[in-house]
Amino acid sequence: MKAALLPIAFALTAGAAFAEGPIQGNEVFNFQSQASRAEVAAQVAPAYQNSSIARGEASDGQDGALVVTSTLSRAQVRAEAAEAVRLGLVNYGEHMPVATAEQNAQIRLAGLRAVQSVTAAN
Repeated sequence: MKAALLPIAFALTAGAAFAEGPIQGNEVFNFQSQASRAEVAAQVAPAYQNSSIARGEASDGQDGALVVTSTLSRAQVRAEAAEAVRLGLVNYGEHMPVATAEQNAQIRLAGLRAVQSVTAAN
């Protein structure tokens, strides 16, 4: 009998522990800033200018990153993207398909066909 009551007692005490107050870390959701958006932007501006903080996901060492321009036309990129979607090779969520060599060739050929059709139309 005592063995059956022990799990019930644990369940009741666990529920009481959660009923005492907010879960640790919820204080951030109740925070009310005393500064306006413009005041905060003015405070942060000098830090952006002297690069002491990064914007977005930038990190140290990205300032000298190599900038590469695409040699593909808009039509070619669109055709290759459409072919990748058709083949089911577009990442979504945690699903990351890997293209085979044949699928890569199909994607490349779709882009080349798009370039040829644009050239023929002009």
